[in-house]
Amino acid sequence: MWRARAAPSGVPRCPPGPGVAREVSPQRWAPKRRISSGGLPSRAVGVRHRGSHRHRVSGRRGSVHMRVGFWWVLAGLGLAGLGCGESVDAAAVDAVKETSEVPVQALACAPPGAVYKVKDVLPPGVPVPSNALPVPDWLTNAEGTLFFVVDLFDGPGVLWRSDGTSVGTVPVKEFPVIAGTYRDFSPLVAVGTRVFFLVKDPVVGRELWVSDGTEAGTRLVRDFAPGPASDDLMLFASVGDVLTFFRRPASRGPLELWRSDGTEVGTFRLVTFGAQDSFESGVPPVAGALLFTLHDAANGTYLWRTDGTAAGTTVVKRLDADLVWTQGTAVTATGLSVFSFYDEGPITEVWRTDGTPGGTVRLDSFGGYVRLLGALGGYVYVASGTAGGSALKLSRLSLAGGGKATATWLPNRYAGQPDARPYVEYSAVAGGKLYVSMAIGTSGPAPREVGLWVTDGTEAGTRELSRGLFTGDENYSPLFDTGAGTLLFSADGGETGLEPWVTDGTPGRTGLVADLSPLGGSNPQSFTRVGSTLFFRARSDTRGNALWAMPATVACPTQEVHAR
Repeated sequence: MWRARAAPSGVPRCPPGPGVAREVSPQRWAPKRRISSGGLPSRAVGVRHRGSHRHRVSGRRGSVHMRVGFWWVLAGLGLAGLGCGESVDAAAVDAVKETSEVPVQALACAPPGAVYKVKDVLPPGVPVPSNALPVPDWLTNAEGTLFFVVDLFDGPGVLWRSDGTSVGTVPVKEFPVIAGTYRDFSPLVAVGTRVFFLVKDPVVGRELWVSDGTEAGTRLVRDFAPGPASDDLMLFASVGDVLTFFRRPASRGPLELWRSDGTEVGTFRLVTFGAQDSFESGVPPVAGALLFTLHDAANGTYLWRTDGTAAGTTVVKRLDADLVWTQGTAVTATGLSVFSFYDEGPITEVWRTDGTPGGTVRLDSFGGYVRLLGALGGYVYVASGTAGGSALKLSRLSLAGGGKATATWLPNRYAGQPDARPYVEYSAVAGGKLYVSMAIGTSGPAPREVGLWVTDGTEAGTRELSRGLFTGDENYSPLFDTGAGTLLFSADGGETGLEPWVTDGTPGRTGLVADLSPLGGSNPQSFTRVGSTLFFRARSDTRGNALWAMPATVACPTQEVHAR
């Protein structure tokens, strides 16, 4: 039975509303984006994120996709910390409620055959993997070719590629079985037409590999720690035509920045930073440069940049005299990077940067914790809670400076019920609109309801589109910008189970893409665009999960809708 536990020191306690849980788990309180060995933040890859993120930020097996693992975040950011004491504009909240009857679509949007199973990749006879360790995994676009991995416990670990056809979906390289464990693949990072990744080998340990999609072209780049031992290699990113990453020797030596062109001679150290306390790359990159932060108790937190050369690796700006950690990020249409972090007070600071000292400025700050949602036009949007949990308040900040203002509200229809505080799961920008999945809490890790909201930044342009997003404790319903003006997400319309849905932000063009599984929902995840095709993982009609695909332009024709 789940029980709340004592809050960690430094975590603010809000005046509790009716039935509000007062305590959260102390096990993994902030900084939540501290990076351990071997992985990279989902934002660097562009595939996984828990609003983004679902941030699988560290080692492959250390970041299981479960609400239980993130309960401390949700309690701290959404249930007990977001905007403690924020006042509510009751008239504005009621105005949004008036336009928020959730529509119900009657027909599937995609024509027959438009959504199809590419291939079953689970070998016959092996146990079906758990949802926490999915197959296929790490779907990645490398200039028109999809790469992914199949990593089975006590079984083969295989790198695959696909052109979207069954015959063109083939294994590239099989890595040796390691009894009683996994190969521990890191996320795949595309650099041009190749992918880089870490994988565990019984002879050389967990080291850096590269692949061009052929078995002959899949090779070990360098054995950093000879023998089965492994150094910590982390935060991989594509910068120009090279891979950049950080290395900390197994001996706990100084932190180093490296680059690689995929050859041993072209893999070398750029900079040695020294014994920094910690570091991260939570800040989105800008044109031609990776951004990252370094922290140490003596000097505080600094923003750095690198273009993949030693000369181009420089300090951008000091962000804070203390150790602070980025908690939310966004990228504007003009390529500016926006990020937020929590500081003592507590306050949340929101910054923007173009990668230069003069272009790195604090936009504003908020009392308490707020969640950075995304950028629309000349504004960045954040969410905060309200006293009593009656709504989420969306505020906007001008990217040019000039302060903040209330934009709109997301009402909580369970307000006043025990533990029913709202919080944000994911957010995404698609087609010039901001989408937010808002969950309503319970006394445990799984919410009672998750709805999809859309806004153009005004009260009149804010409405709820679905209340059928996933409410289990294994993962979240993804929100994915198709790049064609629409958003893909997974939802249960009441009869199908979790299936892919699509919306352009209007009720009449929000609906089920296709019912893929007669067994209670296909649970689509890991949407990845490659050219004009969207790939994803979903339940097979045989056993386990399979690789599926659909056109990136999938959309709902305007249909008659009925209020639920």
